[in-house]
Amino acid sequence: MNTFNDSEILKNCLVGVEFEFYSNLPIDKTAKELAGLLNKKIRVEDKAHSDFEVTSSEFKIEPDMSGGEKLMELVTGALPYYSARLMIINVCKWIEENGYTNDRSSIHLNLSFDKNKIEDKNRISKMNVLKFILDFKEEKVFKFFPKREDSAYAKSVKFVLPKEGMSFFNGEHIHSQNFIYPDSKYYGINFDKRHKNYLEFRYIGGKDWEKKTSSILHLLDQFLIQLWNSTEDKHFNPLNAIELKRILSDNKRIIDARLNWRTIEKEWKNVKFTVDLQNDSQILDLHWPNIKDKVIKLFTHGSLVKGHINYDSDTGKVQVNEGELNYCVELERYDFIGCHIQGELYYCDMFQCTVEGSDMYDCNFYDSCEIISSKIKSSYIHQSVKIKDGYIYGDGILKGSMEGGIFREGRYDKKIAKFNGTEKILYTEV
Repeated sequence: MNTFNDSEILKNCLVGVEFEFYSNLPIDKTAKELAGLLNKKIRVEDKAHSDFEVTSSEFKIEPDMSGGEKLMELVTGALPYYSARLMIINVCKWIEENGYTNDRSSIHLNLSFDKNKIEDKNRISKMNVLKFILDFKEEKVFKFFPKREDSAYAKSVKFVLPKEGMSFFNGEHIHSQNFIYPDSKYYGINFDKRHKNYLEFRYIGGKDWEKKTSSILHLLDQFLIQLWNSTEDKHFNPLNAIELKRILSDNKRIIDARLNWRTIEKEWKNVKFTVDLQNDSQILDLHWPNIKDKVIKLFTHGSLVKGHINYDSDTGKVQVNEGELNYCVELERYDFIGCHIQGELYYCDMFQCTVEGSDMYDCNFYDSCEIISSKIKSSYIHQSVKIKDGYIYGDGILKGSMEGGIFREGRYDKKIAKFNGTEKILYTEV
């Protein structure tokens, strides 16, 4: 085992950054000024998540749309630690003088180790994720950026559940394969990136984050040092066992609900659960083994705090009426009626819903839904639906109305669809 002090660890590190911000200048001029400031080439892309791969010498800037049509994102290549620090300082100062940030903007840190300076080239890809989660001092992050604790795009990684059949932990031996823990991009740490031998830290952001440079740099150091230490020693220790017991205790009602649906209305006072709109215990007992995963996911991946959950046995779908789901991650194939939703959803049908600051994929929107500052891919949008500052792309069809935003690609009904100040790029009229 290598024993390095903190300064030696940092010398081995590489840092790439994604800066989300609003500029007072057009995107072309923003790119030109930042290129001069950073002494780098910066490509201007016309869509979010473009295919261009950044390098240490050539960055990119592109529309982001997760916070409305004017949000842009500067994506950098991986730089040595000290060069990255200087870059963060300079970009933060530029944004403070030439733009602004709000609650829908953030800064993501993509952290790795220089393969030319370390022995194990793949130490991050081989990491013990549960070990890292149990070591991680998340409360320190929220101390500096308290509002991010409630962000739909930086959910706490301190969410661990026993796998089915593992309803308890004896406090001694920890086996990673016995537990479920975060592995998605919408948590504070995107562990899926470990397969590419780096981690993406998404915690930092919110209004005026560019004015908190010292806090950003402090957390950068903390992230890197723990990433090194956790990948250096993959074994669980007694403190990890204590932390795991604490997390499982916090999630006790989720664990109990998986075993018995009666826990739902007992522990969530503002949530009702029925089958075919009936609250017959025999009927609920009969269906619960087959639907419990879908129902529980509304709490674990949707952070549902209120609403009426119903399973329709004729359609085989779980429905939510008048629900409040402000932190959704990877929710698929639900019906939502009169709900307020924020987050990431797939293949869902929406009726009379308000959707805000979300990523929606292959969904259907009906009955006067209102969609605000969201990205919508390959979806059907009924003529009663209103979209404000949205970003439409993929193979969908729009029959509703758009105010502002970008119609990046897709089809729209030329007789019904309405646009007001919307930029249309690639489209087919039908």
